[in-house]
Amino acid sequence: MAHVELSSLSKTFGVFQALTDINLQVEKGEFCALLGPSGCGKSTLLRLIAGLEDVTSGSIRIAERDVTDLEPSDRRIAMVFQSYALYPHMTVAENIAFSLEAAGQKKAVRLARAAEVAKTLRLDTLLDRRPAMLSGGQRQRVAIGRALVREPEVFLFDEPLSNLDAMLRVQMRVELSSLHHDLAATMIYVTHDQIEAMTMADRIVVMDQGRIQQIGAPLDLYNQPANKFVATFIGSPSMNLLAATVAEGTDDRISLTIGAAGHFVLRPRHPAASLRDQPVDLGIRPEHARIVDPSSPDAVLPGKVRLVERLGNQTLVHLDTASGPFVLQGPGDLAAKNGDLTGLAFDATRAHIFGADGQAL
Repeated sequence: MAHVELSSLSKTFGVFQALTDINLQVEKGEFCALLGPSGCGKSTLLRLIAGLEDVTSGSIRIAERDVTDLEPSDRRIAMVFQSYALYPHMTVAENIAFSLEAAGQKKAVRLARAAEVAKTLRLDTLLDRRPAMLSGGQRQRVAIGRALVREPEVFLFDEPLSNLDAMLRVQMRVELSSLHHDLAATMIYVTHDQIEAMTMADRIVVMDQGRIQQIGAPLDLYNQPANKFVATFIGSPSMNLLAATVAEGTDDRISLTIGAAGHFVLRPRHPAASLRDQPVDLGIRPEHARIVDPSSPDAVLPGKVRLVERLGNQTLVHLDTASGPFVLQGPGDLAAKNGDLTGLAFDATRAHIFGADGQAL
């Protein structure tokens, strides 16, 4: 039985449809990330689960209990916001234990529980400090501790790492993943950062314009995107999309014409016999292409190097082709320089095709 179950959930603000027909099941102990661009509805969905917004239609169940119309305090959830929202006049111990004080717990119980949570979060040496004396990462851990002390059914995180610098975000990703492993707790995590979602989540829910586009394990979404939106949103640099036309299609083979002279043959996911002469988009991830001699039989497209970015462990090559710009990812010592005329070869086993409706073929 799902630990969190959303059924036909919709939300409107006046005439604006923020969420449409959301169906999602989160298993007990799962780390589920809600991923999408700003304005896609992921934070609104989290607020519906938390009870901070009213549901327009549909239902929410937590631990087999219908909580659709319950107050936030009755849902046994704990939420960690983007803002730490710590009380500046209170110590770390007092901030962590505050929700227990509000619930009427005795002081000895509050302090014992706060000390236990602080040890889990490696804050036990900082219990007497106030927030102004803490780093950003430590403050975020205190905010997590304040949620953890309540022993909720579900943890809800609303972009909790957005205010941290790059190095702290990496550190906190590791700490949150370790915490999830240790607690085996159900966590629903909102982010627009695909790296956070890919590295921490058991499953990712990709959202756009108030709808779920695809649900799956990180590598499943990366390797088998359901549509162009998922394909280009997951992965950095983004997947390259090249306009093409189906020259020939069968149940297990499709031949594409790319631009004026490019040809490429690959296996479609679904039967493609009816697609002859249809326009499609060929999707190639940057790491699934390589530079070859323009005269090589493997060359699908000619290209001209516009920019080379050397990042140490890898090199990104930006090329201009007759079918549009293309980004290639290669090893750090890849031989390429601005102005080079070259050919592009693609890995046919890792290529993707998207129809006129944007869905994967």
